[in-house]
Amino acid sequence: MKVFVNSEEVGHLHREEKYVFNYSTDAKGIISLTMPIRSESWTSETLHPIFQMNMPEGALREVIKNHFSKIEKMDDMGFLKIIGPYVLGRVKFQEIAISQSNLSLDEILNSEKENLFEELMERFAIRSGVSGVQPKLLLTAQNKTTMHFEHYIVKSWQAEYPQLALNEYFCMRAIQHAGLETPEFYINDDLSLFVMKRFDIMENGKYLGFEDMCVLTGRGTDDKYEGSYEEVIRVIKDVVSPPHRKRAIKSLFTALVMNHFLRNGDGHLKNYGVLYENDYEDARLAPIYDVITTTCYIKKDIPALRMSDAKLWWKQKTYKTFAKLSCGLTDKEYGEVIQKCQNAIAITKKEIQSYTCKDEKVKDFLVHLGSCWRDGFER
Repeated sequence: MKVFVNSEEVGHLHREEKYVFNYSTDAKGIISLTMPIRSESWTSETLHPIFQMNMPEGALREVIKNHFSKIEKMDDMGFLKIIGPYVLGRVKFQEIAISQSNLSLDEILNSEKENLFEELMERFAIRSGVSGVQPKLLLTAQNKTTMHFEHYIVKSWQAEYPQLALNEYFCMRAIQHAGLETPEFYINDDLSLFVMKRFDIMENGKYLGFEDMCVLTGRGTDDKYEGSYEEVIRVIKDVVSPPHRKRAIKSLFTALVMNHFLRNGDGHLKNYGVLYENDYEDARLAPIYDVITTTCYIKKDIPALRMSDAKLWWKQKTYKTFAKLSCGLTDKEYGEVIQKCQNAIAITKKEIQSYTCKDEKVKDFLVHLGSCWRDGFER
């Protein structure tokens, strides 16, 4: 099948005994920082990580599979054939499709429909090449403030994870208060949907390159819980351009401290990445996204990746060593990050306490959420 970067065809992907990608002789754009243009084929026993990156998972994958399994073998190539024109990001397959929608952002945020997400799933599943087990969709909606049609990811939640949208909303508020860059995000009126504006599309409609840490460490999606935060820092040092590197390292360290305080045990390799317009020369850390308090649902949850060769809620000494040896932060910079994160938790807890809601289940959940958070390290 044909492979495009933005609107330019750059090569072909084949499935023989292995997966084989060949750049066209006149290709101008790279498909991945890990796969620069060359005459030799890029071969892999499994689908290349950059092509796996935005494969649908969970509920969305099942909806698409059930709909098309009669007409297409729904293996990796089959999925790419079906969703390839719509898949998240600048790398597309088969052809370029422009998704039109008459939705407005207000319709999503203020709708009184009980089954809004199911209705959106019916309309937008085929256009939603996006990874993650949590049910989510890609769609375009008009923002009444700008009057532009903008691109959003809409997430729902399943019964076993009550109030997940509210969980993510307040965790992301805390991330903002810690001074970290985030996408625009919203929660709808009935608290059933978390809506995030995509950060990989420029004002001219072209896509920035985005690659997560699975791709950048040469791993497939199934290995997103492998590796370590030391490895993530090494990738940032190798991949992010020099003008952005120091800030990227400090931001990643801040995000890890916030994961500790928020008890986010799902900071895996697919939840961190880099953005770029051309290649390494302008690569920078992507905004922080997909942050939730996982211990609300899994009481004894642990961090997603290793640090100091262990997965646990580490002591302050471990973070201080990591900050110094892996991140190159001074003691003063380390202290500033910790203080900023503690302030962020305090500010967000006040926001939670002042949040007005008549639903007793929501009130109880918010009390539980706040009780899971930490404002320091265990002794």
